[in-house]
Amino acid sequence: MSKGIQIIDPEERFTINLEGAAFVVRRLDSATAMALERRHRGGADKQAVADDALDYIIQDWQGVTSSLGDAPAPCTRENKLRLPTAIKLRLMAAAQLNRAEDNSAD
Repeated sequence: MSKGIQIIDPEERFTINLEGAAFVVRRLDSATAMALERRHRGGADKQAVADDALDYIIQDWQGVTSSLGDAPAPCTRENKLRLPTAIKLRLMAAAQLNRAEDNSAD
């Protein structure tokens, strides 16, 4: 049975576990999405909008390492954009869920 739909709270955070890493994320509400689009000429630069959205939704992480070894990678915009595409897509999908709930997607 469905638990229903939650209104998005800008302060909400939840954890998504992917491939041995834990990502602290938040959902993307329509007002924020529209603000991101306006920032980039009404959404004309779709890649820039997507990059800003990814930066917005990922708040922190554990278990993400540098490509040069096992050193932890800091959760910066630059590193967020360097995540594998499959992981970015899964995180973007999580940001559009009906509810903000911790889950395991390993």
